[in-house]
Amino acid sequence: MKTTSCDQDAGILIIDDHAISRHFAVEALRSVSREIRQARTGYDALAATRHWFPALIFTDIHLPDACGLDLVQEIRSVWPQQRSLPHIVIITGDGSSLMRQRAKQINIAGLPLKPVRMDDLTTLAPRLLRLASTVRESSAPGPPTATDHELRKLFARELTTRLPMLDGNITQLEWKPAREILHQLIASSAMCGEQELELCCRLLYQAIGGNRDPKTIAQTYHPFLQAAYHAEMRLESDAVRLTLSPWR
Repeated sequence: MKTTSCDQDAGILIIDDHAISRHFAVEALRSVSREIRQARTGYDALAATRHWFPALIFTDIHLPDACGLDLVQEIRSVWPQQRSLPHIVIITGDGSSLMRQRAKQINIAGLPLKPVRMDDLTTLAPRLLRLASTVRESSAPGPPTATDHELRKLFARELTTRLPMLDGNITQLEWKPAREILHQLIASSAMCGEQELELCCRLLYQAIGGNRDPKTIAQTYHPFLQAAYHAEMRLESDAVRLTLSPWR
């Protein structure tokens, strides 16, 4: 288990419309800051920073009402002059040279790629906040935690909602919304340790984003459905086990 010393005044804002990504980031950074707030949209983020001034902001690129890069500029433009500007980190699935160039132009403090790992956050945040961190390693795994339970509960709920939507999109040849759903499922699968489903999501994402050959889509969609079913069974099993666990 890793623990990092805390700075009470070093607030962190997480901006992401994906509930699992927000939850994952919040839980990863609890050891770094005592005050972590969340925003689902650009509007929520601007409202949150009207009277509260976090030292560090993590934001997604694609928000329901804004581009993360534009939001960075807007946050900085309304920031009080008497206060130091926050460090801002962009979390994105776009690792292209163009994205890196754009991030550099607006002085982004970091550009971790999705699916982001917990170690990425717990290493980057203390460095940016200039915290002196101490790490204790445990050689034996501990009991299941509430964090794992809540994260997997969110993922189970997401699968229940998203899978029928994805099936409808693919049936109707609606490729853009289908790819958006798969993009989120790739991140969720990675954060929840569902490697089989993550791989199948990636293969299907590639199939419906390329020449969209019906045979290739069919060959990737069937394994995806099987992997999703297996993941749902594991999530359901975990929910029962953790409900009965003496550690909960």
